[in-house]
Amino acid sequence: MSWETLSFAFISEPGFLILSVVFFTIAFCFGYYWQGRESRVKLLIDEANFKTNQILELEKVNLTLESKNRELYAKELELTMANTRLSSLEQAKSKFISVTTHQLRTPLAAVKWTLDMAAKGDLGTVNDEQKKFLGKGLESVNRVISIVNDLLKVDSIDSSREEYNFKPTDIIKLLDDVLFEFANQAAVKKISLVTEKPNSLIPQIEIDDDKIRMVLENFIDNAIKYTPEGGKVVVRLSDDKVNTAEGTLELSISDSGIGIPPEESNKVFQKFFRATNAIKKEPDGSGLGLFIAHDIIEKHGGTVWFNTETGQGDSTDKAGTTFFFTLPLHQKKV
Repeated sequence: MSWETLSFAFISEPGFLILSVVFFTIAFCFGYYWQGRESRVKLLIDEANFKTNQILELEKVNLTLESKNRELYAKELELTMANTRLSSLEQAKSKFISVTTHQLRTPLAAVKWTLDMAAKGDLGTVNDEQKKFLGKGLESVNRVISIVNDLLKVDSIDSSREEYNFKPTDIIKLLDDVLFEFANQAAVKKISLVTEKPNSLIPQIEIDDDKIRMVLENFIDNAIKYTPEGGKVVVRLSDDKVNTAEGTLELSISDSGIGIPPEESNKVFQKFFRATNAIKKEPDGSGLGLFIAHDIIEKHGGTVWFNTETGQGDSTDKAGTTFFFTLPLHQKKV
């Protein structure tokens, strides 16, 4: 049998069909594999491109952050330098005020003494008109002396809490002593100066009595000063929180005066601040009293706040201001 005959015979047999199926199966698998490989390669390329773009974006973000950090550092440096300059200026101003006021105190005292003697006739006979003018001059000198004393009190702001002389004090006696000092001033303006105290026994409280006396004087003096003739000033002492965990006394000074403008209320405890309506009523003043009082109370571990309503400060409206402050019974050891 020849080769051609054999080949024809093989092709004619069922084996040819099997061979064809195997061939096509292999071809299909190979094509599927090749197509899948191309998809995987494309997927890997896309993923690599995506990661590359992410890296580039992150690098841009890092560069932006570095630039912002440099800008922030520069701004911080500028602020630090500005704060240093402001601190130096504040110290220079405080030193100037301290030196100047100390230098003014002695000659002002001499002027006051001379005017007082002249008004009393100790330097010679004076008529009623001369007494009137001498009295006006004496009032002006006293106002200037009061401002100088306020400026001198600023020195106490620089003293640390450790320099305070805390000791057990009878707060009722201290309050009575201060109120006695203002009794005549209130009587001249026909202002009712009322004191409200608890009936229970008040324990002694650890304070620097000289400093708290200064606080009370500032609050009460302001209350009388800005309350019109015939008004009312009430000084209250509350022991509601004496036996609580806080262990504090609360004092308040209320007046029926002109109040504080709402737009200026956030400046009340700032150094040298005076409300516009206060300046109109009393042009003279240093604007230091409340600033000093706020500092002293905080160094005692207390808090101070107020509420107010503006107006003419007479019986026709509800104008007035109430200042509150608390003092702990015992000072924390530092």
